[in-house]
Amino acid sequence: MANVALLPQLTLDEKISLLSGDTFRSTPAVPRLGINALCTSDGINGVRPAAHDSEMTTACFPNTTCLASTWDADLLGRLGERLVHEAQMKSSQLVLGPTINMHRDPRAGRNFECFSEDPLLSGQLAGAIVNGIQAGGAGSVPKHIVCNDAEFMRHFYNVDLSLDSRVAREIYLAAWQHLLRTSDPVGLMTAYNKVNGQSCSENQRLIDIVRNDWGYKGFFMSDWFGTYNTVAPLKAGLDLEMPFPVQRGARLKAAVESGQVRVEDIDARVKKMLEARDRTNLSHRYEQEYSEQIPETMKVARELAAGGIVLLKNDNQALPIATDTESFQRTAVAVIGEFAQRPVVTGGGSASCNPQYLIPPVEAIRKALGSDPNSTDRVQYSAGVRTRRIIPMASAAHLQSDNGNPGITVRYYNDEKPHTPVYEEDLEKATVWMFGHFKPGLQVPGSHLVLSTRLTAPSTGSHTFAVRATGAFTLELDGKEVLAGQQPDVTPEQTLFNHVRLESRCEVPLTGGQAYDIRLTMKSRDKLNVGEPTPYAVTLCFEEHLDEQATINDAVRIARNIDTAVIFAGRDGQYESEGFDMESIKMPENQTRLIRAVAAVAQRTVVVLHSGNPIDVSAFIDDVDAVLAAHFYGQEGPNALADILTGKVNPSGRLATTWPKKLELTPSFRNFPAKKDANDHYTIRYEEGLQLGYRHPDPTWVQWPFGHGLSYTDFSYANLTTTIKKTPASEGQFLYRLVCTVCITNSGPVAGHEVVQVYITPCSTSQSSSTWRPQKELKGFSKVLLQPGEARVVTVEMDLKAACSYWDEDRVSWSLERGTYGLAVGQLRASFEVEESASWNHL
Repeated sequence: MANVALLPQLTLDEKISLLSGDTFRSTPAVPRLGINALCTSDGINGVRPAAHDSEMTTACFPNTTCLASTWDADLLGRLGERLVHEAQMKSSQLVLGPTINMHRDPRAGRNFECFSEDPLLSGQLAGAIVNGIQAGGAGSVPKHIVCNDAEFMRHFYNVDLSLDSRVAREIYLAAWQHLLRTSDPVGLMTAYNKVNGQSCSENQRLIDIVRNDWGYKGFFMSDWFGTYNTVAPLKAGLDLEMPFPVQRGARLKAAVESGQVRVEDIDARVKKMLEARDRTNLSHRYEQEYSEQIPETMKVARELAAGGIVLLKNDNQALPIATDTESFQRTAVAVIGEFAQRPVVTGGGSASCNPQYLIPPVEAIRKALGSDPNSTDRVQYSAGVRTRRIIPMASAAHLQSDNGNPGITVRYYNDEKPHTPVYEEDLEKATVWMFGHFKPGLQVPGSHLVLSTRLTAPSTGSHTFAVRATGAFTLELDGKEVLAGQQPDVTPEQTLFNHVRLESRCEVPLTGGQAYDIRLTMKSRDKLNVGEPTPYAVTLCFEEHLDEQATINDAVRIARNIDTAVIFAGRDGQYESEGFDMESIKMPENQTRLIRAVAAVAQRTVVVLHSGNPIDVSAFIDDVDAVLAAHFYGQEGPNALADILTGKVNPSGRLATTWPKKLELTPSFRNFPAKKDANDHYTIRYEEGLQLGYRHPDPTWVQWPFGHGLSYTDFSYANLTTTIKKTPASEGQFLYRLVCTVCITNSGPVAGHEVVQVYITPCSTSQSSSTWRPQKELKGFSKVLLQPGEARVVTVEMDLKAACSYWDEDRVSWSLERGTYGLAVGQLRASFEVEESASWNHL
C-alpha cells in the first residue's frame, strides 16, 4: 500500500511527528502503519555515516567545483548512480545535495561544494547527478534555495533583493529553474538566510515561484536548525523541519489547537512527506552501516578527477613531463610540498568525508613514471613549508596516559563534588567530543574535565602547544601554567567547522627525549543552548618546531639540475569550509616563497594548485611554466593527476568560474560579506547586479576566464550553423528549439576531449535598447572525445525561449523579443532570427 494512502489513518500527533526530524539525521517512523523513517546523509562528494564523529570511511569523490569543471553531464550522471550504492551502505534514503548556490564571491567558504558562477552550467550538471541518484531508487535533495552564497552570519543576513528582480531570476533562481527543467528531485532544502526580508524557510513568494509557477511537486525541508518560527513556515509550504522539532512538535500542536493552523494545512505538508517515502521505496533498507571499495566506483572517481583537473598554463611545453617510452625511463622529477605527501581530497564542513584510502601523490607519480617506489633516484621528494591553518592534534605516538597507554586520560567532575570524578576514560586521540550528549552523570552546566598525559618531546626546540576548547581552560606543563583561555563566544556551528575560533597557542622550549607532565582543565559552558546542541569539547594540540628556510633550501637542493619540479600548493579544508568565509584569496606567503625559490633554479616548474575557490597567483605566475587547478580531487585524484602529468591522460577540464587577477578587482568585492547596520541587522547587497563573473563587460580584471582550459592537443572549429526547429507542444501551441551544429577537428597529436561552449549574444534589433544584457551568456554545451585527426559534427539543442529571453520586471515575466540574435562557438559566429515576441512564466 502506498504511504500516501495512509494519510487518513494518521492521528494528529503522528502527522505532526512526520514534519520534523527525531534524530540529527532522520525523521520518525510510524510503526503501527508500516511507515518507515527517512534517513538523510551528506552528500555528493561522499555519503557520510550517521554519526558526525564516526570514523567510518566512504568513497570520496572530487569536490563539486571539480565536478563542474568536467562540463560532462553524462559522467556526472554516472556519479549519481554510484552515490546510490554509497547511500545504501549508509542506510540513507535521501542524499543531501548537490549544492547549487552561485559562485558570487571567491571568498565564500562553501564555493568548493557548489558548481559555478553560471546558472545553466550549475543547474544542468546538478540535474544530471539528481537523475543518476534517483534512477537507483534513492532521493536527492539539492540545496540551498536561494542566495546562500556566504557563510558569515548565515542564519541572520538578509539579501536585499526582490525575487522578481532580473538579478534573482536570471542568475540565482535561474540555476534552480535549469535544475528542474532537467530533473525532478524528491526534495529541495531551503537556505538559512533571508531574501527580501523573509527567511527562506518561510518565504511564501519563493516557495510559490517553485511550486506554482514552475510546477514542482516535491517537498521542501529546512537546513539544520534553519526553521525560525512555527506557523509561518508551515503556511508558506515548508514540509520538513530538521533535525529536531524545535519549532514544531508541541508548539505546532498548540498552534492547531488554538486555531492558528488548520488540520488541512498539516495534511498538505504530511502528504508531501508520505509521497517522498513512496518515491524512495526502493532504498528503504535499515542495516548496519558499512563501507566497500567497488571497482566501478573507484573508476568513476578517477574519471571525474581527471576530467575536472584544469590545465591553466603550459609554457615551454612543460607538460606532459614524459612524452614517450624513452623519456619515461629517464625523466627525473622533484616533487615538493606537504600536499604531495598528504593528499587534499575534500574541503571542510558537512561536505567533507573520511575517504576509504589515501594515495600520496608523490607515490602516484612514481608509479606512473615506472619508478621503483623504494628508490629516490628519479623522483625525489621534499616537504617544503607547512600548509596548516590550525595546529594539529597531539600525536598518540608522543603521549602516554596515566595508565601507560598511548594517548590521554580524561576525568570528568561535577563542580559540586570537584574531587570525585563521575566518569573516567583513556583515549588514544587527544580530544574529547560531546555535542548535546554528555558523559553519564555529568552536569551541564556545572562541571569540568581534566585531561592528563605525559608528552615526550620529539626534538629540542621551541615547540607549539595549542588548545581548542569550548569552555574556559588552563594548560599546565610540569605543574606550571603555560596557557589559559576564557569561554569562546562561538556558535555550535563554529565549534563544528571553524576550529581556529576555538584555538589558543603558545610556544614552549622543550628538550628532545624528555617527558613532560601535561594537565589540561576545562570548564563546561556556562549555559545550555536553546534549540541547538550544546558543545562540550577540547583538543590538545602540538606541533614540532620547523625551520622553514631550511626546508625551502632542501626543496631548492633537489630541484636544481633536475628535469621538472612539481610543487603542490594551495589550500585545504582548513581554509575552505562550511561555517566561515575567507578574508583573502592570496596564496599563503610561505608557499609563495617556496614556489619562487624553486622556480629560480628548476629547468621547468609545474605548480599543482589545490582549492575550491580561485587563488591570486600574481605573486608567482610569471616565475613558473605550468599551472594545474587540481581542486579537492577525491581519493582517486592523485592517480588522475599523475596520469595527466605524465601524459597518459590529456587534461580536459574547463574553468566553471572566472579566476580574478586580484580580489580587489572582483565585481562583488565591496559587497561581501554581509554588513551590519545601525540596528544590528546584517545585509548583503548585490550591487554588481547581473555583472557576475564572465557577464562583467570589462575583462581586464580576469586572470583566467570562465570556460578556460588548455589541452595537449589542438582543436579547430568549422561550419557553424543554426536552425530553429518547430514542433507541436499542445493544442495551438508549438515548441521552438534552437539547433546549433559545428564541426570539430582534433588537429593535434593525441586524443583529447573538447568542450563545445555555445553562447548567445543579445538581440541586435531590440526595441528595448534601455534593457542592458550581458555581451554573451552560456546557453548550451557538449563534451566530445576525438582521436588525432578525427572530425565530428557536434549538435547542441536549446529551448529557444529559455536561451533568448530576459526577465521583464515590469511584466513580472520572461520576455522574448523578436529580432536578430548572435551565437558564438569558439572563434566562430552566426546569427538567427526570432520571428515573434512572447511573454512566459512557466518552467
